[in-house]
Amino acid sequence: MIRNIVFDMVGVLIDYDPEKTLSGLFDAPTAQLLLREIFRNPLWSEKDRGTVSPADILARKGALIPPEVYDQVAAMVENYYPYMPPFPEPEALVRTLKANGYGVYLLSNASMDFFERKAGIPALQWFDGCLISAEVRQIKPEPEIYQSFFARFSLRPETCFFIDDVQANIDGAARCGMPGYCHDHTRFDALLQALRCVGVTL
Repeated sequence: MIRNIVFDMVGVLIDYDPEKTLSGLFDAPTAQLLLREIFRNPLWSEKDRGTVSPADILARKGALIPPEVYDQVAAMVENYYPYMPPFPEPEALVRTLKANGYGVYLLSNASMDFFERKAGIPALQWFDGCLISAEVRQIKPEPEIYQSFFARFSLRPETCFFIDDVQANIDGAARCGMPGYCHDHTRFDALLQALRCVGVTL
């Protein structure tokens, strides 16, 4: 029986669309450069693992950033949360889940500055616990991060239901015994239906 709902953060609780954000701030060549070299670069994932800092990214990639936008881009690398607004629907869902007796948890690939910024994500005030990748230097969909999550909160995988917007992360959770659903934030009703289908009371 499902007793705990486990949420990813980016793409589920908050938006992350660097293509849209950068194209709205910079000319097309600059936006494509920044996407390739920073915001869709493997270095960004290593920041989430906790092995690369914003300063490291700027040290490695700073020379590629056009001087006229360097300060703006550096500020984005240091703190991208202002460009990731919360989705409106999840907070009400989380409150309903809590009212119905479910445990609610976060399992997200995120860097350590999450702890400075999480107050800006309304749904998180209702969560029972959070584990982010940079804390344990493991990253989804590696099996170790799911095991770290279960161990930290003393949860059995089969009692949890995982919501993530990346299918590979859902598959990684399933290999560790935790069922889940790949969420498309434009189809929130489909998420509610998926929860009902596994017996979650809403």
